[in-house]
Amino acid sequence: MTSRLARAAVSMLVLASAAGAASATVTEYTNQTAYGAATSGSTIFNFDDVTPPGTVSLGDVTLGDLSFSASIPIVVGSGAPLYGGKAFFTSLSATPGIDAAEVLCTLSGTRAIGFIYGDFADGGGLPFTVTLSTGDSFDLSTPFNPGLDTGFIGFVSNTPITSIRFSNNGVGFDVLEVVSSSAGAAGVPEPAPSGLMATGLLALALLSRRRAVKVEIGQQLKTDS
Repeated sequence: MTSRLARAAVSMLVLASAAGAASATVTEYTNQTAYGAATSGSTIFNFDDVTPPGTVSLGDVTLGDLSFSASIPIVVGSGAPLYGGKAFFTSLSATPGIDAAEVLCTLSGTRAIGFIYGDFADGGGLPFTVTLSTGDSFDLSTPFNPGLDTGFIGFVSNTPITSIRFSNNGVGFDVLEVVSSSAGAAGVPEPAPSGLMATGLLALALLSRRRAVKVEIGQQLKTDS
């Protein structure tokens, strides 16, 4: 019986350890209204004040706690005949089809973040991939009217997201706006290790009680005989 209790204790510890290493739950939103309904406390970042209107600048960008880098990082100021004149951050590839055009956004950690994106340099509908620091990866396509239409992609996670990478095999990829939010419900959280430990201790207590009852019954039978 002692060995059975020991095995039960080890099992509970293993379960608690596994719970601590549980993977993140990430919900993807391609509809900005639905994303807004699932989040609160949104802060919107754009590139309007990074580069003067009508000009273009080269280099990485920091907006609040968000940092943007790219294959060839360029900020196009407002007033350009693209996206209704909005400023945007773009990544260009020196060798399209060989080296990907990538935009990397790094941040201190948030449970909800969304992006308005586009592509002015390629034909519409070009596939691209979004990869999160959680290890989750999502495949989408750019809007069909390049330089005019935009798309939205947002994520709500039960663990902090610290990086988002956009990548395609075309000439470029554009980010126009970022919506960083406080996460709403993103599914049922994984059970905490402390909760499993409590369950395990309760199970051990029940096993001990069961063993004590069996011993007591055995002694009573000996006495009666």
